Amino acid sequence: MQNPNRLWFLLNWQAWIVLLMGAVATVIVSFITRSNQGWIITIGVIGYMLVLLLDIIGGGSLGRSAVVRLANAEQENRELRAEQARLVGGVTELKAKQEELMKTLTEAKAELEKLKEPAGPK
Repeated sequence: MQNPNRLWFLLNWQAWIVLLMGAVATVIVSFITRSNQGWIITIGVIGYMLVLLLDIIGGGSLGRSAVVRLANAEQENRELRAEQARLVGGVTELKAKQEELMKTLTEAKAELEKLKEPAGPK
């Protein structure tokens, strides 16, 4: 589904502040060194892009309905992980019980074999 706000990246005030700081740094460095240091603005542009990237990673560019869907998906994921842990615990308990029963069965078979043996010479 497409984001209805195509220019969402222009609404990020933190990115604009970083870009503005890059521009101010360019002016200050150019004034101090008395030379054209326009390349420094690229630091502001890179900072702008980094802020946008962090915003995307954090989910800040999502709309309201997307945030709700994301929260629901995260909740379902937590529930599924809890169910998985419960099932794994149950399987572990069943394996332990099976081993115990197999040990008991082996002991019972050994006792049965002892009982089947002849009592000796009469």
